[in-house]
Amino acid sequence: MSDVIKVLIVDDSSLIRAVLRKILEGDSGICVIGEAGNGREAVDLVQKLKPAVVIMDIKMPVMDGFGATEQIMAYCPTPILILSSIVDKEGIYTTFNAIAAGAVDVMEKPSALPNEQWTEMGGALIRRVKLVAKAKVITHLKGKAKDFPRRKETAHFLTHDNYKIVAIGASTGGPSVVKQILNSLPGDYNAGILIVQHMTEGFTKNFVEWLGSSCKMKVKIAQEGEKIEKGQALVAPDGFHTVINNFQRIELMNGEKVNGVKPSVDMLFKSVAGVYRQNAVGVLLTGMGVDGAEGLGYMKSSGGATIAQSEESCVVFGMPKAAIERGAADKILSLEDIIYTLKNINKNH
Repeated sequence: MSDVIKVLIVDDSSLIRAVLRKILEGDSGICVIGEAGNGREAVDLVQKLKPAVVIMDIKMPVMDGFGATEQIMAYCPTPILILSSIVDKEGIYTTFNAIAAGAVDVMEKPSALPNEQWTEMGGALIRRVKLVAKAKVITHLKGKAKDFPRRKETAHFLTHDNYKIVAIGASTGGPSVVKQILNSLPGDYNAGILIVQHMTEGFTKNFVEWLGSSCKMKVKIAQEGEKIEKGQALVAPDGFHTVINNFQRIELMNGEKVNGVKPSVDMLFKSVAGVYRQNAVGVLLTGMGVDGAEGLGYMKSSGGATIAQSEESCVVFGMPKAAIERGAADKILSLEDIIYTLKNINKNH
């Protein structure tokens, strides 16, 4: 059937490949069309078999998952789901570098076989494969960093020079975009930044370290009672809604999921709207679902400046699209124009 998702499994363990095949083929909407034991084999098989999704291990002989992702995204762009064990800093950095090279998403691979973790992971893996299959991928020229040209005036809708906070929400496809945004901003950036990035639990700490390793400003996980500071980016921790209270301090809330997620972009945006009002900028980036759309509307209604990422520059257009359909976005901007706009906040518009 044409709507069956064709998957290539890439892992140096034949046992893990067999387990993954069994899990995936338990769903009638997925067909495993091939297996590779290293990154070099994966590159060859992607060009030969044209899978809809590649499930990619990171640590492999001959060529690792990062090198394979670079090659695939340069010559035969295909949605890639990284399945990685959280083992050491080197492995984690390689994992996130693969995301930067064009991989769509990352999931944790259970550390041992066989155990109930693999059984529990099965349903989540199937859901993630179906999500990743919908992602729009583009050619990445062997991991070359983009130099964004100076753009046309896109920041003219910013109404004053006293923005205190930039609130950013992202999901699928977001890590690479967030990194490019933060890398473009100076260490003495004239506003605080607060980020909710939907991510598999356990990866956020390493995501923050990866961000901080290359950008000029300080990046850290948000903590209870912390105050927003200029030139600092705070990332919402796993398992807590991260909001701003009336004292302009971080509050971590262990409540129910909102829009099926925790932390929720909606929770962040609504709290920022209530506290910072016209002195806030909201940015909703690539991601599946509707989280953040309602909250961005609150920010707009409170006088804040609101931005949704354009469809052309999104891996998944779901979250920005939902916001645009609600009329919540002042501007719909490409990633390049988002970067240009944020760089020029509080610069005499």
